[in-house]
Amino acid sequence: MYFAVLPQQIWFIAMVLVSGAALWRGGVPEKRVAVANVAAWFLTPLAYDRDLAGLQWGVLGVDALFLAYLLFLALTTDRLWLLFATAFQLLGIVTHVAMGVDEGVPALPYRWGLVIWSYLTLASLAVGAWMHRVQPASTVAPSAAARR
Repeated sequence: MYFAVLPQQIWFIAMVLVSGAALWRGGVPEKRVAVANVAAWFLTPLAYDRDLAGLQWGVLGVDALFLAYLLFLALTTDRLWLLFATAFQLLGIVTHVAMGVDEGVPALPYRWGLVIWSYLTLASLAVGAWMHRVQPASTVAPSAAARR
């Protein structure tokens, strides 16, 4: 179920590249989100309900846990990109809720909506890993002379 169709294969490649870059060059928050992202990817197919047409309660649970972790990191670290990642993940939750409120929403737009928000969350992680790599170390702790 992880690699059944081309979009899943493309997602896997993008996720491995971005998460690998974050693990290699990112700081602690980037590494933590990379691991959480891979864990969410692994758990999501295991959480699918048998009724593929309706709201996926298991996937909603995985996404909600990932959102809670992103929110925790966004509130406890100084990384701006985490605010964007958290917002995109929240929009994924809103997409789940919309499907639950109106069961007339077709399954394909529901799934594509989740895919769009997932890619934007992944893009936020990529930006975070890149920004951490190019950010000069001198901006982390200014000296007393620089404060004058």
